[in-house]
Parts: sequence; structure tokens; C-alpha cells
Amino acid sequence: MQTEQQGLILMAVVPELLKDDVVDVLMGLEMISGFSLFDIQGFSKEHSQYSIREQVEGYRGFYRFEIVHSALHTSVVLDQLKRVSQGQIRYWLVPIIQQGII
Repeated sequence: MQTEQQGLILMAVVPELLKDDVVDVLMGLEMISGFSLFDIQGFSKEHSQYSIREQVEGYRGFYRFEIVHSALHTSVVLDQLKRVSQGQIRYWLVPIIQQGII
């Protein structure tokens, strides 16, 4: 059961062209202390959406953002991302069972 104080990880898969806009949005959010960014390769059976280069390579380049935040702030983070998403950001939320520094 999720509580408002529970920590969550928002994972967002972002097209390469939107990376800088998403970074700018996240850097402006005071309720998160930072985020992680990964260069990933997305594979899909919907090749008609791919460019010729992507069809040859078999994947499309994306970035995955991981944003740790309080469940209380999820709607604010999502609303801010929607401002730049152009309907192209896929996301999911994962609860954090435990966190700390070792």
C-alpha cells in the first residue's frame, strides 16, 4: 500500500530530441534533489515509426531518466514533464522498499 510519504522512482523513457528539455524541467523542480540519466536502445515491433537508420540498426535511441521523489510530489513532476513531452514520454512508477547510504 502506497502512502504519500513513500519514496517512488519515476522512470521515464524520453526520445533523444526531448532530452535537454526534460533535463531543464527536472533541474527546475525543487522537490527533487537530482536524477539519473541513461542512454538506452529501444526495440519495438512497430518499425514503421523508425527512420531508415533505425530500421537498419533495429532500435531507436532513447534516454531513461530515474527520478526519486516522494509520492506526494508525483503529480507535480508528471505535470511538469507533460509541458515538454509532446505525448512521446513513456513512464512508470516503482515503489522504493528501502533506501539509504552505505
